[in-house]
Amino acid sequence: MIINLHCDTVLRLWEENSPETLDSNSFSVDALKMKAGGVNAQCFALYTPTCGMAPEDGLSDWERLSVLHERFEAEMAGSSMLSRALSASDIDEYKQSAILTIEDLGPLGGNDERLEVIDEWGVRIASITWNHPNAYGFPNSRDAAEMSKGLTSKGFEAIEFFNERGIAVDVSHLSDGGFWDAVKTADKILATHSNCRAVTDVPRNLTDEMLRALADKGGVAGLNFCPLFLNDVPHGEDGASRVEDMVRHVMHAYKTSGEDVLALGTDFDGIIGDLEIPDCSKLDLLWDALERAGLPARVIDKMKSGNALRLL
Repeated sequence: MIINLHCDTVLRLWEENSPETLDSNSFSVDALKMKAGGVNAQCFALYTPTCGMAPEDGLSDWERLSVLHERFEAEMAGSSMLSRALSASDIDEYKQSAILTIEDLGPLGGNDERLEVIDEWGVRIASITWNHPNAYGFPNSRDAAEMSKGLTSKGFEAIEFFNERGIAVDVSHLSDGGFWDAVKTADKILATHSNCRAVTDVPRNLTDEMLRALADKGGVAGLNFCPLFLNDVPHGEDGASRVEDMVRHVMHAYKTSGEDVLALGTDFDGIIGDLEIPDCSKLDLLWDALERAGLPARVIDKMKSGNALRLL
């Protein structure tokens, strides 16, 4: 069984007004590729570009997020292969499941009623920020002062709400200060798609101390396939996503932070570059490389699904 904690496939389908579906498409994630790669549960993120990056469609950020959710619901209604997973008990090795997540609370705009709405949508994992400040917190940054900023009062209120509803808090994209606020207050916490800062020094990755804090709290960090977070990509270049670099990050996290923090969060359909693993049907390339690197089979199984399933 394999659980992948993050992809942006719904956004790609919506942005391109694609007639393709989550059952079958030309992107990196669909039900057919999931089945071929042994992926039993895929987290599909609702993410809408904000802060000047959004298309000129006349929609507010919240309206755009709502339309994106409608696309996800239409995909689920029309799927012949994917079933909806609302809890860990809905995930099994004999079918492909879809888990709804949200990346960036920014479109909610601090509106408490919208927290209720995303809970009604069945969101099971919620990311506090993307790469811009919002009503709830501050993003990762190379500016030390910005990076040290924590959650806002609305951010703490949102986590209290998520704790009550059993929604896991995602710290990927969050500032260091926000991470430490979240790890102290969230009942369920994870980084859906973040790597090791000690291996590749970018602010989107996690320090060893952060990885250990996640493990101590029962959380996980999903391995991100983005070249920028795997290796030193020259400025302005897309870079290459190589299995050997993935192995370096996994082995570092394992040796410094333990086997319980390991998980998978490819960021498929949200990343660009030369991808050695281009889609979820080719994940055996990673598992085989980890086995050759000496990662025990039982730990590989925990990374594939055991740790994420425990969290969910």
